Amino acid sequence: MRRLVLLRHAEAASAPLGNFSVDADMNRPLTPAGQEAAQRCGHWLAAHGIVPDTILCSPAVRTRQTLAGVVAALACPLPTPEYCADIYDATPEALLAQIQRVPDSAHTVLMVGHNPGISLLAHQLDMQASALDQGFAPASVAVFEMYGSETLPDITHWQMCDAQSMHLHTFARP
Repeated sequence: MRRLVLLRHAEAASAPLGNFSVDADMNRPLTPAGQEAAQRCGHWLAAHGIVPDTILCSPAVRTRQTLAGVVAALACPLPTPEYCADIYDATPEALLAQIQRVPDSAHTVLMVGHNPGISLLAHQLDMQASALDQGFAPASVAVFEMYGSETLPDITHWQMCDAQSMHLHTFARP
């Protein structure tokens, strides 16, 4: 089965007062509450048997720290994350392009990113998923499954990932 896990970074500190630069935004760390939420996300993934074999992450400090909390809580060997600059401040189309280039050997892809891109992509992938209407708060997790990937793994591919191939399985705010 092919699963896509979209994770919005956990709560981050504000940028220094008056500094609206990309550099200041990229260097925003998680708050203590954000660090705890990141670990809860990892525990939630572990409890649901969701272990990524491919990880795509924005290079921002807050996404890296969110991923570090998840990895620590999963407490199992994971692949080396791919830090993709194209995930930072990305449109849903840019995020989807990153997913569509994932090799077919991957079964569970974890993408750690930012709003509004992550939530817009989630809505695009399953426009009927009313669970997403409650908002994609920091440290929210959306797990999508690819139609047919459980029974027809040889004909489902990440390059096919779009609104016609995916459906929301679970949405949580651990």
